[in-house]
Amino acid sequence: METKKRIRKGVPLLPLRGVLVFPYMVVHLDVGRDRSVNAIDEAMVNDREIFLVMQLNAQTDDPTRDEIYQTGTIAEIKQLLKLPGGTIRVLVEGKTRARITKYIEDDPYMKVDIEEFIEETKKDAEVEALMRTLVTKFEGYVKVSKKIPPEAVMTVVTVDEPDRLADIVAAHLTLKSNEKQQVLEKVNPAERLEFLCELITKEMEILELERKISIRVRKQMEKTQKEYYLRE
Repeated sequence: METKKRIRKGVPLLPLRGVLVFPYMVVHLDVGRDRSVNAIDEAMVNDREIFLVMQLNAQTDDPTRDEIYQTGTIAEIKQLLKLPGGTIRVLVEGKTRARITKYIEDDPYMKVDIEEFIEETKKDAEVEALMRTLVTKFEGYVKVSKKIPPEAVMTVVTVDEPDRLADIVAAHLTLKSNEKQQVLEKVNPAERLEFLCELITKEMEILELERKISIRVRKQMEKTQKEYYLRE
């Protein structure tokens, strides 16, 4: 599976606090910091495209270059709404992965040169097998976790492109920020599919342990209650 690269120059960068936007993901973001608002304004003046990158620490108010991950997502601004107090609510759609190659400036907003990864969808037998495995594991995860609507499975089942499948599944999973970033950094779709299969397997094991602990605690409570009533 081949991934082509393309250099994009002078793209406005928007640092995100504890949020990661995958390609194919549509999400609302509330933007209030001055440099971030300036980056949105610049994107709107040009092609509505902005580079979304997660901060290493969500608590940092004014992140420096060293406090931002290198890999992020090029996104298109679909809608923009100005809220009271100077905050802007933007609806963005993730497009493609990219990596920072050079910082151009930091003020009035962060501007960078990036290397965009354009994925060529070619499926061999191994990728097909990984896709089927991931779909099966995701179906099991949805049934057990109860945090994801069942309709999500229908969305996933109809996806035929390996890169798109991996990113849609990743967007639905309840992962830690660093795990989401690891998924984003897997440029090769086959590697991403395999990594997600591992993550879901680990999550399923944790959910099974939680279920067993819950049953054990409930039985212990019932036993304690029964003994209390007998003593009374």
